[in-house]
Amino acid sequence: MKISEVLAIQEKLKETSAPVKKSKPKAKPNSKKALKVVRTKETPNPNALQFVINAVLLDNGNISFASKKEAEGDKMATALFERPGVLSVFVMDNFVTVTKDDKTSWVPLKDRVWKTIDETVILYQAEGKVQLSEVDVINFIKLNDEKKLQGIEMVLNRSIRTNLAQDGGGVELKGIDGNEVQIHYQGACGSCPTSTSGTLQYIQTQLRQQLHPELTVKSV
Repeated sequence: MKISEVLAIQEKLKETSAPVKKSKPKAKPNSKKALKVVRTKETPNPNALQFVINAVLLDNGNISFASKKEAEGDKMATALFERPGVLSVFVMDNFVTVTKDDKTSWVPLKDRVWKTIDETVILYQAEGKVQLSEVDVINFIKLNDEKKLQGIEMVLNRSIRTNLAQDGGGVELKGIDGNEVQIHYQGACGSCPTSTSGTLQYIQTQLRQQLHPELTVKSV
């Protein structure tokens, strides 16, 4: 299945209030209560660190920046990419996960990132929660790609994303080609050594158990 076809399906899902992928949430004015980092949390990826905030920044979904260009228009993400060594920024719930390159040490980068987040952190306005219809898992393999993507999103939401979020990461569904499900890791999962083995295997196992035993998963 081509990317253009996936995008067409996603646009159709938006119109039926069942989107596979939403646009990036928009920043909204901060509340009177000062937002700040209260602690850091290590992740399975030694190059990714989770900065926990004293309030919920995004109450639904997530937002991911993989480059300075993608961060245009976002004050916090743009400022973080100004720090040498920062590779990606991932926002979800009450935390910001920052991933660095192999050559850069967390000392003194950790303190610099902490300060940058404190100075620029913002709240985000979520678009609206994803509403997924029930999927005919018994006849899953015979469904069209649109229905298959809905079913895969359903499994990712209820069995995968919450666990990944606890480690400062996420996963985005990119498409499906036959029985091959294509995903993209976000946040701490992006360069985590286990993402290409243990995590990938776990996602594949869940999809096989809940949807169809012939499904395979590929990270793109």
